[in-house]
Amino acid sequence: MFAETCGDGLALEHDGSLYSCDHYVYPEYKLGQINETPMREMLWSDRQMQFGQDKLESLTAQCRNCSFKFACNGGCPKHRFATSKNGEEGHNYFCESYTMFFHHTADRLRDMARLVAAGRPASEVARK
Repeated sequence: MFAETCGDGLALEHDGSLYSCDHYVYPEYKLGQINETPMREMLWSDRQMQFGQDKLESLTAQCRNCSFKFACNGGCPKHRFATSKNGEEGHNYFCESYTMFFHHTADRLRDMARLVAAGRPASEVARK
């Protein structure tokens, strides 16, 4: 949900219907039936590729300019029904809580990244 694009979390229903995402099991996001079309073909279809890109391309200006964009990427598009501080529609409902979380954990997350880059376990951060 925090990846820059999405589209890897498909949903396969009991009847063989394949959907773009487990959060979007609606008729307009149905890619097809696995007993009619190979799953690989649906996964790599232009339609599914665009579904994944839409996450990145539909960010509000507030998201695009956020110092935590690298970590959040606007969250799940399913939760983009709020209004940004600038009045732009399609902002993530959980933005304020994500911002508080990342602000609170930023130093530890950076320390963990440095440890991992140095070939050490991230769990060493707990020893500080």
